Amino acid sequence: MQESRPMRIEVWSDVQCVWCYVGDARWKKALAEFPGPVDVVHRSFELQPGFPVEFDAREYLEANRGMDATEQERVFAAMKKTAAAEGLRYEPESIRPTNSHLALELLHYAETVGARAALSDRLYAAYFAEGRHIGTMESLLDLAADVGIDVASARRALESREFAEAVDRDAATAHQLGARGVPFVVIDGAYAIPGAVEVDQLKSILDQVANA
Repeated sequence: MQESRPMRIEVWSDVQCVWCYVGDARWKKALAEFPGPVDVVHRSFELQPGFPVEFDAREYLEANRGMDATEQERVFAAMKKTAAAEGLRYEPESIRPTNSHLALELLHYAETVGARAALSDRLYAAYFAEGRHIGTMESLLDLAADVGIDVASARRALESREFAEAVDRDAATAHQLGARGVPFVVIDGAYAIPGAVEVDQLKSILDQVANA
């Protein structure tokens, strides 16, 4: 009997996107219960191009999003509950927003050495739960070392900007497919799923695509 072709699941995300953090956990749960073969491909999408490496998040939210301190606390508390429901730590008061392009470049490098999944998990935890900075080369190399990536090789990749164009190409492809933000998932090149969909809905979508 011929084996079924793996379902191809392309996931666009940014390691600074809290809904990507939540969505990643939900996809892991849904796929753990899906019986068919899948091929998960991770893509980059810089959510805030042009952000500086250092800036004050709370000042930015108030000045650019109209969110005063009270509104920020309300939103953060609600998001904390959402993350906790997926078994995730989320410590908004400790988060240090930055420019994520270099982190995304490092993820592309990690893929070449079979460590993208491990590094992605490490970056999410470092950023959302530990208050670590993920915008500078040295901080990123420290986190890469945590998952067994050779630091000297990773440094060469970042210094040469070897994967900078790959990050930008991923984002351009997502825009062409209609993405306006992340998480953004495309199944078998035909079924687009924007946002951090609930686990039960993801399971239903997977079954529908498998039976189509």
